[in-house]
Amino acid sequence: MANTNLSNVKSAKNDEFYTQYADIQKEVNAYLDYDPDVFRGKTVLLPCDDPEWSNFTKFFAQNFERFGLKKLISTSYAAESKKTKGLWLSALRQL
Repeated sequence: MANTNLSNVKSAKNDEFYTQYADIQKEVNAYLDYDPDVFRGKTVLLPCDDPEWSNFTKFFAQNFERFGLKKLISTSYAAESKKTKGLWLSALRQL
C-alpha cells in the first residue's frame, strides 16, 4: 500500500519537509542526558532552507542561554539575492 501523503506531495511537486520541533527536542535531550555540557561554549552552524521557518533555528535560539552556546549561525541560499563573492568563507574562518 502506497503512502498517500508522499504520493500527493510528489504529484504537487512540493518537496519541502521540515523537521518537527518536538523531534528536535527529543533528539537533543538525548545528547543532554548523556552530557549536560555538550553544547557549552560551542558554535552551532545550521544550514537551512529558510532560517525564519527553521525549527532547528527556533529551537537553538530559544535554548541559547540554557545550553551555554557561544554562537548560533543559521544560513540559507537565495538565488535572487546580490552576489557576495567570498563572504561565507570569511564568516566560516571566524568560527
